[in-house]
Amino acid sequence: MRKLLPILFFVFASASFAQVTNSGQPKSWKSINLDEIPTIAMPDFDLEAVKAEDKVNDKKRNVPWRFGYDFSVSYGLDNSGQWFNLESGGRLWLLKFHSEGAKTLNFLFDQYKLPDGATLYFYNEDKTDVLGAYTSSQNRADLNFGSWLVDGDTVIVEYFEPESSLGQGLLNISAVVHGYRSAAQFKSAKALNTSGDCNIDVDCGVGSDFDDLKDELKRSVAMTVVGGSGFCTGTLINNTANDGTQYFLTANHCLGGGVSNWAFRFNWISPNPSCATTSGSTSGSFNQTASGATLRASNAKSDMALLEISPNLPDSWDLVWAGWDRSGNSPDYVVGIHHPDGDIMKICRDDNGPFQTSLSFNFEPNTEVWYINEWEQGVTEPGSSGSALFDENGRIVGQLAGGAAACNGTSNNGAYDFYGRFDVSWDFGNTASTRLKDWLDPNNTGEVIIDQYPAAQVFTNDARLIVNELDSEVCGTTAEPIFKVKNVGSNTITSIDFSYQVGSATPVNLNWTGNLAPDATVIITQPTLNINGSTSVQAAITSVNNNVDNNPTDNTYANTVNNFSGQSYVTTAVTFELLTDDYGEETTWELRDSSGNLIQSGPNSPYADTQNYSISLNVQQDECYNFTINDSASDGICCFFGQGSYELVTAENEVIFAGGNFTSSETTSFSVVSSLATQQPNLEQEVSIFPNPSNSVINIQNKTGLNYSYKMYSVTGQLVKNGDNNQLSVNQLPQGLYLLQLDFENGQKMTERIIVK
Repeated sequence: MRKLLPILFFVFASASFAQVTNSGQPKSWKSINLDEIPTIAMPDFDLEAVKAEDKVNDKKRNVPWRFGYDFSVSYGLDNSGQWFNLESGGRLWLLKFHSEGAKTLNFLFDQYKLPDGATLYFYNEDKTDVLGAYTSSQNRADLNFGSWLVDGDTVIVEYFEPESSLGQGLLNISAVVHGYRSAAQFKSAKALNTSGDCNIDVDCGVGSDFDDLKDELKRSVAMTVVGGSGFCTGTLINNTANDGTQYFLTANHCLGGGVSNWAFRFNWISPNPSCATTSGSTSGSFNQTASGATLRASNAKSDMALLEISPNLPDSWDLVWAGWDRSGNSPDYVVGIHHPDGDIMKICRDDNGPFQTSLSFNFEPNTEVWYINEWEQGVTEPGSSGSALFDENGRIVGQLAGGAAACNGTSNNGAYDFYGRFDVSWDFGNTASTRLKDWLDPNNTGEVIIDQYPAAQVFTNDARLIVNELDSEVCGTTAEPIFKVKNVGSNTITSIDFSYQVGSATPVNLNWTGNLAPDATVIITQPTLNINGSTSVQAAITSVNNNVDNNPTDNTYANTVNNFSGQSYVTTAVTFELLTDDYGEETTWELRDSSGNLIQSGPNSPYADTQNYSISLNVQQDECYNFTINDSASDGICCFFGQGSYELVTAENEVIFAGGNFTSSETTSFSVVSSLATQQPNLEQEVSIFPNPSNSVINIQNKTGLNYSYKMYSVTGQLVKNGDNNQLSVNQLPQGLYLLQLDFENGQKMTERIIVK
């Protein structure tokens, strides 16, 4: 079977990529004889041995495509180069590097701190490839910096220090990279137009239903230079504070080391787009670059990495921070915007929409992904890794992990791609370093969907539904979500019609009135929902200010909530009994509680082959658990390479689960209880309230055997009746809508709508 390879491709940059970070020209060009500059000659190295290593490493999915040989050096302002005083004031520091036969040279710095007014340039001897001016805007607390690549085997480094800042600069080059191979060895051109002919430039149309969104979202996408030696793609992403924090979403497999010397290049778009033709694109302006970032979060479970770009991105670049949707709902169709092979910005579209699955990828046995069978327009290629997957509303739902899609002439090869799922990235793990929610929802608003920043369009009547405290898995028989509404329009909201439904129960309709200012949020209701097994929960805003919402795409919520009904065991202990197969070292496992906390995992050292193990699990009563067993070779522990098996067994020898024939992983959910009597009744099934509507009497039929009391409220929240009997009179109440809440002695609550005629 064909292996799934990360779409991460390492190539070199050419003169067509040469550009300035801001603008200007090296000062040495007007006043310095370049022949006078001291030259550092890099030593020879065994290129044939390096190429022999590449033949092996190029086939590995977890090893970067290497283009250069790294010389470790230490050259700084105090121990090398030459200073030149300028008649106009200030001084220049110049140093020349030569590495015989190099196609490119690039530089890493372990000390980079420029004072205000100082500049740093890199250029080759014939002045055809220039990088700069880099300024104090690239300064970082860790002093790291990485340059782009310059064509040729001889490169001059120029540092200018103004008279007002003499002696304040700090520079030290820690590595010089000799680029010994390039994209030109594989394709006839460099960078621009290196991607396949079936690719579509981002300014080509992909459908009238998305073209307006595309014209906004392309301003969020950047090509990234990974550690000076590789290409990926990523996207500026919005957070619930809508404050322009420079968060950047890409793929975990693009990291490969620190991100402090990453380079980001925005808005490289062809002014004369090529739309899946053999005609090449023409290069557009490409001078919007920044260097340096901090890693905020990453995980292999969804192949996600979130960075924060360090230098301020200028307002003049007119960038956009893309919105996102963490609901996990399947999109109708999806679009990708990316830089394949380090080429100019491209776009692709899948009309059929992706589906969710898990697969073994990059040493994670159970990566959660969106799977795309085939692109209808365009394609992705190496270098597209980390690029965002946008749903039909232009919101991020994932980032590119891997696949086999490629061009076959001006058509694609009909192969698949897969993207790490945003909803999994949102809350995976137990710390901010593995999940997105701590960064993208800094005020813990609980928003499931947000739009881009700055907003593409502000509507007058626009309410957004937010659902908090409702996970897909509930330990127990009740859930207590918080239904909230945020005003994202320009008008004050004075009324909201809202509805929610649990399973097949009668929908609950509510009307909120008040004054909700733009950007403000209000809680509509906090009901107690009865969950029994797999239960659907739906909610919707049905009207705003007695009118249809101008932007209804964020008005609905749908989720399936599961509890541990039928998987509860009265016991004081659970044991994991394991018989390994012929490859015991491939087996690992973990136990997590209902909050996702890791309780226990193993083994501490690899398991032996065909051996029995008995492990006591650290369980507590009245808690729910997920037990997952993994096989790193994705062939389970039975029955291909030995007859391995496992069981989860209670202290009373009741088997919770037994198995062994799986692929990469298998998960068993169960709860441990002190007594099944402690399991709460299903109120939806055992309590009836009738007739409804009624003009006179409401009857409460209670089959739970539990005592209860009731409270009846008006829609404004005023208590109008309370008691503990089985019948209540409503004939004296005004016509309208009321809420009846039942409070049971075991702590359960039930809310039912009552319409009085």
